Amino acid sequence: MWHITSASQPGGSKPNEDWTGARGDLVVVLDGLSAPEGVGGCQHGTPWYVEHLGERLLTQARSELPLREVLKKAIAQVAALHQGTCDLADPGTPSSTVALVRTGEELVEALVLADSPVVMDLPSGIEVFTDHRVNEVVHQEREATLAAPTGSVEQQERLAEMVRVQRMVRNTEGGYWVAQADGEASEHALATSWPASSVRRFAVMSDGASCLVEQYQDMSWRGLLDLVERSGASAVLDRVREIEAGDPEGKRWPRYKRGDDATIAYGTPRSSD
Repeated sequence: MWHITSASQPGGSKPNEDWTGARGDLVVVLDGLSAPEGVGGCQHGTPWYVEHLGERLLTQARSELPLREVLKKAIAQVAALHQGTCDLADPGTPSSTVALVRTGEELVEALVLADSPVVMDLPSGIEVFTDHRVNEVVHQEREATLAAPTGSVEQQERLAEMVRVQRMVRNTEGGYWVAQADGEASEHALATSWPASSVRRFAVMSDGASCLVEQYQDMSWRGLLDLVERSGASAVLDRVREIEAGDPEGKRWPRYKRGDDATIAYGTPRSSD
């Protein structure tokens, strides 16, 4: 058995588009993709989508199905909830990254779809399992967006263009894959596993938390795990906010928004006592 703790914070005044939950042997972290205001074929929005996808994933805790099949079923179930009211073929339909960890007696399994990483502490060292295919597309638009002052009107215009171009390659061969309305995306998820006896602890997070290591380079992955162990999951998010507050215009750390939604779930083996 594993002990799971978690923390999640919105990046600003808008509703949190991240979601996390744990039930049985399954840990879920979702990072919903923001859509420009008024864009998309769904009347519900991204927070609704990640909440319903997360809950459908957790209903399959203890499932013996491969994690790709668990995700495929959950995507299809959420699509069925709103296919009668929303245009699910619209490229602006809500979507999300997915990071799953399933803890069994023999294996600890992980699945990732897009850039929400899973970090494992093993006897051989720290292993980071993630999917960076999204970074392999729309380079020009990404660089132009990051070059503009964070939060400026100019950046918002460039960000809208970047999102438009991203949608052209989202969930396509040669592009990148996220959970949306078609369960086929699950077949393109990355999956792996480790012997359960070799996993000392793990963390699953959205890029709003992983930026502490990957973008801000404030600490190592081991340092991040140590911070959670020492001070709790919320300490990671507090440190992210501290860095963002010290660089509100993104001059030192160019980014798409002043603060991103941030989520982390942390697992340690329960004592057998």
